[in-house]
Order: sequence, then structure tokens, then C-alpha cells
Amino acid sequence: MELKHVSELVGAGKDIESAYWELVVKDIQDTCKLLEPIYNETDGEDGHVSLAVSPKLANDTKGTIEAAKWLHNMVGSPCVYMKIPATDESISSMKEVISLGISVNATLIFCLPKYEAVIDAYLDGLESCGMTDLSKVSSAAAFYISRVDVTLDKKLEQIGTAEALDLKGKGAVAQAVLAYQLYQKKFSGPRWERLENRGAKKQRLMWASTNVKNPSYPDTFYVNSVIGPDTISTFLVQALQAFMDHGILSRTLDAKVSEAQDMYNAIEKLGIDWSSVGSELEHEVLDSFTKSFDNVLECMQKKAMSIYSFQKHV
Repeated sequence: MELKHVSELVGAGKDIESAYWELVVKDIQDTCKLLEPIYNETDGEDGHVSLAVSPKLANDTKGTIEAAKWLHNMVGSPCVYMKIPATDESISSMKEVISLGISVNATLIFCLPKYEAVIDAYLDGLESCGMTDLSKVSSAAAFYISRVDVTLDKKLEQIGTAEALDLKGKGAVAQAVLAYQLYQKKFSGPRWERLENRGAKKQRLMWASTNVKNPSYPDTFYVNSVIGPDTISTFLVQALQAFMDHGILSRTLDAKVSEAQDMYNAIEKLGIDWSSVGSELEHEVLDSFTKSFDNVLECMQKKAMSIYSFQKHV
């Protein structure tokens, strides 16, 4: 972002958040132009750019809908995704946004029940969409991995039994494997086939938080463990470099499904509630997103006013 531009916007009477969105929309438009050739070459399968609605709207269904509509209209590109967090209130907004023909990146998914609700919102939205051809509407569902293990491992350590400690570092991948099974189930059968006949695309699973947070785990552990068709993996630069150097490119996501189910059940039998873990992480990460958003606005305000004040005295 150009701080001089920020100061000009503020000097022209815009409030700092309006200035922020004007700059963000311009950045997203520029990025969309770079990726539109990929979007066109792949018939909309790839080449998407995500633009997050304000995290402050996470618990405001109507506000999220209006923000998504406004931002989508402002960017004006077919390859933009509206990034919406999977809170209960925002999942309700996803159906409406999808029904309007707006593509969505559903983020902050930490547990299977929430993931299923996200899929249902996508399917409901497609079914409610008045467009005859649904091929231009798509979605991704960002399912978090390593953050889940951080929380689970702490709970397993608190339990402290040999069985509990043996399950450390296994829960997040087990849940991801089951998420992929759910994906395959929901995007098959008569209901999906009716939508597919209208040109609908499957909502792709997108693995988020694939970087290893526990240094005792191999640095490619999560990336290696969730490789499978129709999925997207997000990487930090360090994780990508590690995988390029010594990662194993092999279909692992559905290689040990029954084992994953056993691990998932074993964690549950120890008294750990998966939905509660998901809710805990959702609030934690959403709070960090909101603080980051506020910090950016505060920094922009200080810098813009400093530059504007300096220019007035030159």
C-alpha cells in the first residue's frame, strides 16, 4: 500500500477504513488481472484471488452478505473469491452469497460438523441460485490442520495417560482424512448430480495451517499427509521450500481411512469433544484476525496523518 495515497485519501475527507478498502480493492483488481489468464485457461478451476470481508462482521449475517456483495461488485472480476469465516452466523450468509452467483472461500474450519455445515450452505446456495449455468460459481473450504494439533496435544498432555500421549500429533491429520471422506460423500449421489448437470463445480477442500508448529514433528509432516485429488494445499514459503527439498509426493489422503477413524474415535473416547476444540480455535483465530485488522487501520491512520501533517507544513 502506498502511504502517500493513504494520506491523500484521508486528506480528501475519507475515513481510514474507507481508505483501506479502496486500496485493498485496487490491490485485488491488479492481482486478478495477473491471474485471469490462468482462470480462463482452466475454465475457472484455478486462478482465484481471495478477498476477506471484515472480521468484525463474523457474527453479523446480514452485514457479511452486504459486504460480500459490495466488494464483489467493486472488484468486478470473475476470479475473485469472497473470503468468509465459518462462524454460525456467517455460514448462514454463505448460502445467500452463493445464490447470488458470488464465489466464496469459506475459512476458519476446524472440525467436521462445521465443515459439513459449510458444504450444505454451498449446496443450498447453488440450488437457490437463479442462474441456469452454474459453472461460473465456485468455492473452496479452508480446513485448518496444524493449529488443531496444537490444541489437541495440550489436552492430551493434560490427560497424561500412555494412550493419550501416544495420540499426540495424530488428531489433526486423522480429522483431515475424514474431512476428505465427507467431501467425497457430499459431492456424489443424486443431489449433487442434479447440480453438476447445471454446470456446478465441487467445493474444493483447501488445507490451511500446513506449517509445522511443533519442532519435534518433521517439517513436511502435514503437507505430506494430506495429498489427494481435488484439494488445495496452502504453504508458507519455508514449508514449500522444505517440501520441494525432501517432501514425498504421494497420494496419502485416503490411504489409511480406517486408521484415521480409529484415532478420531480414540481421542473422543478420552473425553475430548471435537466440536468444542473447533469452537475454541475459531474464537482464538478470529480474535487474532480482528486484532490484526485493527492494527493495520491504526498504523495507516498514524502514518497517513503524519505524512499529511508534514505535507501541510512544507
